[in-house]
Amino acid sequence: MTGAAVRPGSIGLLGGTFDPFHLGHLALARAARDELGLERVLVMPAGHPPHKPDRPLSAPEIRLEMVAAGIAREPRLEASRIELDRPGPSYTVDTLALLAAPGTELSLILSAESFAGLRSWRDPERILELARIAVAPRAGYPPPDRATIARIAGAVGDRVVVIRGPEINVSASEIRRAVGRGEPIDGLVPPGVAEVIGRHRLYRDPEPQEGSSTVTDPAPLSGTPATDAPPISSAPRPDGLPNRGAAAAAAAAAAVVPAPDRAPLDIARRVVELAEDKKAADIVLLDLTGLTTLADAFVICSGGSERQLDAIADGIIEGLRPEKVRPIGREGLAASHWVLIDFGAVVVHVFTPPEREYYSLEKHWSEARVVLRVQ
Repeated sequence: MTGAAVRPGSIGLLGGTFDPFHLGHLALARAARDELGLERVLVMPAGHPPHKPDRPLSAPEIRLEMVAAGIAREPRLEASRIELDRPGPSYTVDTLALLAAPGTELSLILSAESFAGLRSWRDPERILELARIAVAPRAGYPPPDRATIARIAGAVGDRVVVIRGPEINVSASEIRRAVGRGEPIDGLVPPGVAEVIGRHRLYRDPEPQEGSSTVTDPAPLSGTPATDAPPISSAPRPDGLPNRGAAAAAAAAAAVVPAPDRAPLDIARRVVELAEDKKAADIVLLDLTGLTTLADAFVICSGGSERQLDAIADGIIEGLRPEKVRPIGREGLAASHWVLIDFGAVVVHVFTPPEREYYSLEKHWSEARVVLRVQ
């Protein structure tokens, strides 16, 4: 396919942890460059990703090295260290503000999956003001339709352009696990990246499947809570839905509601009472019926300290124990300022106020019915 004419002053930005940089990232950068006629595409490893505060990452300089190796000899693609050199969390809006200049047109390159969570990012309105958004499909995530673009971008939907990038089904976590198992990664990463991984002996320790530590067994949703299972400590999904492993997904599929004789909203109201007992603030119960198949209700509340977050989460789990309702799993850590308790049809979120404002789940699920709010 012949690319568009190069537009002077046009800069594309592709960010990510790039741990490792893989062929899906490369295909996305190429597609945006060629279809939009970008003069430059900056491929930027994040220094401190705000959505992944707890997952150990490879050293920043090594991730930059992988990017440089992956885009070697690719015209108009450049490895950028702009987010590595800036202290604090790598917020996209701050990077865009640094690069904005007269005569420069910025395009933020996102997969359809990332675009779907844009409203949970810091200052999405400012992001849309500073850059247009180039969205490419990803395997399992079709390109957004007009309704989705309108919901996310609002009145500036014309700032969003959909590109035809190839749907390459590559996962960084699967690559890390393959390396840990000693399996070849040919066809998953550019050759230069494979060389960097081998030279630095990256990912040699086997990595667990996402969500595999959520529960110790796929037991039914009644009985004793799985409080001994270690929590998942990665950042919450932008939509607030749980990261269910295979066992948890099987348990959730086996029972549509948390207990066979109780409706999800009944359980959710009881969760609200238990959260109140632990002095949780600004408790909201959302009815998600018809909006997702993964949950029927959210309970969202706030705690003022790490100790209170743990107390609220523990109080909810222990309070439901006598009622024979057990969680499928528990994600997050109080030290990360968020905890998620997955009861299958009911999902509970406990945040500190800054994290709650940052993830803005009530805005993300603005179509959900507010059943009650306790302030």
